[in-house]
Amino acid sequence: MADQLPTYPITERTCPYDPPAGLLELQSQAPLVRVQLPTGPAWLVTGYDAARALLDDPRMSSDMGREGFPTLYKQKMRPVLKGSFMRMDGDDHAFYRTMLAGEFSVKRVAAMRPEIEEACDQLLDEMVRKGPPTNLHEAYGIPVSSRSICRLLGVPYEDSEFFTTHLEALFDPHRAGAPERIAASKAALSGYLDELVTRKQKDPGDDMISRLVADYLVPGKVERPELLLTSYLLLAAGHETTANMITTGTAALLMHPEQLTAVRDEPQLLRGAVEELLRYLSIFQFGITRIAVEDVTFGDQTVAAGEGIIVSPLLGNRDQDVYGDPHTLDVRRRSRPHLSFGHGPHLCVGHTLARIELQIAFERLLARLPDLSLAVPASEVPFRTETLVFGTVNLPVTWGGRTAGASA
Repeated sequence: MADQLPTYPITERTCPYDPPAGLLELQSQAPLVRVQLPTGPAWLVTGYDAARALLDDPRMSSDMGREGFPTLYKQKMRPVLKGSFMRMDGDDHAFYRTMLAGEFSVKRVAAMRPEIEEACDQLLDEMVRKGPPTNLHEAYGIPVSSRSICRLLGVPYEDSEFFTTHLEALFDPHRAGAPERIAASKAALSGYLDELVTRKQKDPGDDMISRLVADYLVPGKVERPELLLTSYLLLAAGHETTANMITTGTAALLMHPEQLTAVRDEPQLLRGAVEELLRYLSIFQFGITRIAVEDVTFGDQTVAAGEGIIVSPLLGNRDQDVYGDPHTLDVRRRSRPHLSFGHGPHLCVGHTLARIELQIAFERLLARLPDLSLAVPASEVPFRTETLVFGTVNLPVTWGGRTAGASA
């Protein structure tokens, strides 16, 4: 009888910042390892070079409609990304990437810097005014991310509580009742965005949805449902992941005081520190799914046509053949690019915005509150290890009398 395949996902961690021991054991076996998903067997990609090669291979499809496409869900549900440009291949995918490229260009994102800085300063002013302790995720992580994505898309910030509540449901598919909650939240968000697009048609502004309506919807280059789905996905992805990185990245620095001191005292380390935190945390923890449309060989292993893969950025970012001492947070690290935004044609379209948000958020936080610290023992900080996005949404922090002056 054949050996039973290990079940995936594996979520149990002994240390919140280290991959589950079961995953590291699989990584030690080979760059590609067979695992059992709820939908059947698939290949888990555990190595960095294999991950980059397969994510860049056109024979690996993102189309969830293909027979046998792997899924990580135990319950039957319509995945959030299904039918979106993120699940398209070839020319169809390239069309949407081109449509969005200008919105996330270095120039346009750089123009948002003053507004992101102002938002961070205002939030920190409010934190100092109210005094410690506070949950950094609610007081800083969520609103920094929300204000940035709202500004980009043209969503009124006063509506942020509405979409924050519904977005949270989308990233925890393993909770009881998840299919119903996800369906209800997606319907609510789609309805909201439908009304917003109508308003933008009548009264456009200087924002992404207004430009997409004028340049693509009105001329008939895209249909309304396609525009709504694209806007919805950007809103969801741009909100949850960045907010989580701000909070969980701060937690990692506070739990590694020598790294915190280095970033705070040497601002030139900040850009590299953000990249290291992205590598070290790998918050999109369960992986990137694809299906082979032809046989694909890496080394001495072959993924046959019709077989699925799960590329694990979490493991690729901890590949000891690529990163020296990979399980150590080192803000001075200079190494190969991480996999936290993916790789290849489907590299995260919003990575430029995410990077600048994180750089500003950490820089402003550490400058304003130089003696920021945990308000509870590190062992009492709760981490979500069974959700699509790893991290903490409850980070109690405090600070003493050392605060920089309020923003002008």
